This record gives sequence, structure tokens and C-alpha cells, in this order.
Amino acid sequence: MRNVTDMPNAPTDPRSPHAKFAAAIADYQARSWQGQAIFLAERFADAGDELADWERLRREGASLPPLAGLTMTAKACFDVEGWPTSCASRALASSPAATQTAPMVARLRTCGATLVAQTNMTEFAYGALGLNLAFGTPRTPLDATGERVAGGSSSGGAVAVARGYCDIAVCSDTSGSARIPAAFCGVVGFKPSRGRYSSDGMKWLSTSFDVPGLITRSADLCRIVDALLAHGEISEPEPTPFRLAIPAFYREAAIDADVRDTFTRCMNALADEGVEITEIPLPSLQSATRITVEGRIIGYEAYRYHEALLKAAEHLYDPLIATRLRQGAEAPEGEYRRALVELDTCRKQFDREIEGFDAFVLPTVPMMPPRAGDLDEQSRYLAMNSRSFSLTEFANRLDLPSVTLPAGGLPIGMMLTGARGADDKLLAIAGMLEPVLAKTIRNPL
Repeated sequence: MRNVTDMPNAPTDPRSPHAKFAAAIADYQARSWQGQAIFLAERFADAGDELADWERLRREGASLPPLAGLTMTAKACFDVEGWPTSCASRALASSPAATQTAPMVARLRTCGATLVAQTNMTEFAYGALGLNLAFGTPRTPLDATGERVAGGSSSGGAVAVARGYCDIAVCSDTSGSARIPAAFCGVVGFKPSRGRYSSDGMKWLSTSFDVPGLITRSADLCRIVDALLAHGEISEPEPTPFRLAIPAFYREAAIDADVRDTFTRCMNALADEGVEITEIPLPSLQSATRITVEGRIIGYEAYRYHEALLKAAEHLYDPLIATRLRQGAEAPEGEYRRALVELDTCRKQFDREIEGFDAFVLPTVPMMPPRAGDLDEQSRYLAMNSRSFSLTEFANRLDLPSVTLPAGGLPIGMMLTGARGADDKLLAIAGMLEPVLAKTIRNPL
């Protein structure tokens, strides 16, 4: 493997993107990732050469694309030409390399972003804590002991952004798969409205709930990347008044005391800045969760997507993932289809309930990231897994844009969820609130 600093165009200006990247990869290469892999494939040397080329063109006064000098990774469920799209499973690890790159990844490359690596994930995205028996379980950089998980399913991307190994991580989000690891790792995670980004070249878990998403180092960068993907150009948001809501059920929700205390500090900080925050009933949120569970929507769809591969290579699956997938075969089609109709009604109900407000706000996760060693027992893992997405899943069930911002210096996040299709407004609000929340930061774990 060539080191970035061994390249003919080795950086000399420590402030340059090339130099920053070289320092980041030196940090990566100096660490042991045994059992905690964040990358499944990499192109560090080629990425260093690309960054050097962008710097040369910049010095020569060339007109550069908007993301030139920034780095990106792609989750292992997105096609990247030359790499197997393994979904971090041994069942696909030996499959032929992709011959084309997913349009979302290709679009960011066209905009100048330099691809660094393919990132690890929960196998087939079927889990929110980031556990992976085949390739290892990433840990959050916010835990100095290295014991707490990074969250999932987009675990590797969140750690890569948090450690400075990339600026942008392309990921997917089924029930919180971008936002949970972003919160656990103290960075920004965004789940857009369905159809905002191309999902071609992405392997699915749930065809009803999966969307491509983003993890970035700041809300402003997230807004810029989103604008390029959704509109093809960047424009500065116009400052406009906005109103935030807190769902009334938050008072009784099963949320740990330290998370609740941090969230209260964040809300007080926003109120001190004049942000209007009102508690309102939002019963459609909990109805959406109930409908999804009763209709077994994810299980039904995931099994049918995996049915052929399970029959051919179940022995290569994580046994728990395989068991959960097989359970989807028992989901009655009638209940599944009835649940989809009920969810559509629930979405219309939410539209009425949120009128007059621009977003509702909640903690991203109800608890600190658990220690990997505490998740060995299956029933405990399943309980913690379900709990971890108990606040993020509403956005997927009701097709709402949702973004998590760092909060209080702890690995929990503050989440804004907006009206369907109002992604631009939501990200503009996130950009305004991020510096306010930064003032609440205390020492991490």
C-alpha cells in the first residue's frame, strides 16, 4: 500500500486539503482496527493524487467544481465501480465488483468530491447499533475507552467523518441508519424525503422506508451537498422566522436522564435565542410506529429481497440477521398491504397536525451508545436495537426529512424533523441552530 505522504505530489502546506488528508490517513494507519473496521475497501493513494491535482488547478486559477478538495466515502450498500457491493456480509463479499457507480456517488464525484473508501455497516443494514460479526464493530470516537458502539447501520461512515478521515459519508437510512450513528459519533446526519436523491445502485433492506442519506461534519456542509444533489446548484438560504414543536408524548417517553437533561439544556439555549418552541400533540407519530410493527412491513420486504440469496448462502449470513430475515416469511401479505394503506392515511394526519410549525424536535436517541460487550446476549441486543431507533423511525414511516445535530458534547444528538418535501427549509433551520447548540457542549464521555 502506498502512503499518501510518499506520493510525488506530497503536500507542503499543512493547511491544504491534501495535507489534511495525509495527516488524517496517517492517523488511520497508526491505529489498530482489529475487530472494529470502518473501511472495507480504500483508495488512499489515488485520493491523495486527486487532491494534489485539485490544489494544482486551484493555484493555476482554474475554475473548480464546488466540492473540490473535500473527501467522501460510500457505504458498502452502494455500487462503486471496482468494488464488490458486499453490504458488509460474507454472503456477498466474493461477488463480482460493481461495473458502474451509483448515481448519487457519481454525482458527488462530478461535483469534485474525492472518494476515499467504502465504509463498513451493519450486515445488510439490518440493525441500528452497528454490530458486524464478519468485519468488526466500529466504536464511537467520543468514548475514550473504545467500548461503546458507533451505531448503525451506517457505522463506518459516521466514524470516518467524526475522526476526520472524510468530510462526507454517503449512507442509507431505514429507521435512523444515518442519524443514529451520526448522533453516537457527534456529527451531522441527514435523512431526506423519499425521491430527493437517486437510489439507483443502492441495495435495499426495506423498499418502503429506505432512502439514501448523508453524514457530514457540519450542518452547513450537509446543506451544500444536499443542494448539489437535489437542485444541481448552491444558494444561500434566506433567513425566515420558524416555529418548532415538541411532541407531547416526550414527557412520558423512555429517555435516559442524562439524555433528557442535555436535551433540556439545548431547548433552553434555543429559547434564550428567541426560538419559539411549543409542545403539541402529534399522535400520528406513535400510530405510524404501531402500524409498521403490526404490519411487519420491514420484515416482509426484507425477506422477499433476500429470499434467493438466503436459500443459496444462508451459512454465510450473521446467524441473527438470517433468523430475523427468515421471520419475514411469516408476515401475512394481507396485513402488510393493509398496513401500507394505513400508513398513507397516517401521513395525511401528520400533515394536518404539523400545520403552523416548521419542524418538531426530539433527542436523536434515547440513551447513550451501549458497550459492545453488553450486547452479546441476543434478547438484550434486540431490546437495545429497537430502543435506539424509537425516536428516529417516525421520519421513515411518515416520509419526512430529518437531521441530527451534535448536542451537549455527548453522543446523543438533537434531531429536527420537518414536513414532507420541506428539506431545504429544514436544513436552513439546522444551519441556524447548530452554532447555538455548540454553546451547550460539555466534556464527552
